[in-house]
Amino acid sequence: MSNQDLPRRKFLATGLALGASVLGTTDALAQTAPAAPQPAKAAGPGRLTMHAIDVWNGLPAAGIRVDLSRLEGDTYKLVQSFNANKGGRTDKPLFEGENFARGSYEILLHVEEHYAKIGAQMPNPAFLTSVPIRFSIADPGQRYHIAILLTPWSYSYYRGS
Repeated sequence: MSNQDLPRRKFLATGLALGASVLGTTDALAQTAPAAPQPAKAAGPGRLTMHAIDVWNGLPAAGIRVDLSRLEGDTYKLVQSFNANKGGRTDKPLFEGENFARGSYEILLHVEEHYAKIGAQMPNPAFLTSVPIRFSIADPGQRYHIAILLTPWSYSYYRGS
């Protein structure tokens, strides 16, 4: 143990002793009633949104073509196709309210087409062509946001806020 550890240990011991003396006894912490549960915040309507960022260019993936599908049985069935707006997002939620259901989904990003459209010099054939992002919705009463980072050679995604 170094000498630098001693002042910290004395501080911690002093703080604990002070806390116990303020409460009356050293067992006071054990006798304290648990805090009352806080009321849950009202959950907003469930919805699904997405945001694609072209990290290679440092810009939103404006105009990237996206296919949204829902798993039905063993097959993903196309629900809608769209191009991301200039912010790399959709103009409205992909699903919300009663149209948003528990289940498995896929967002298919047409990466090769996107980079060809913006004039990027790419190898032929391109390393990434179409990128499937598969995820499941457990509680359609929650808000789900799929944040996507992509380059011509890689991608990552996560559930954002």
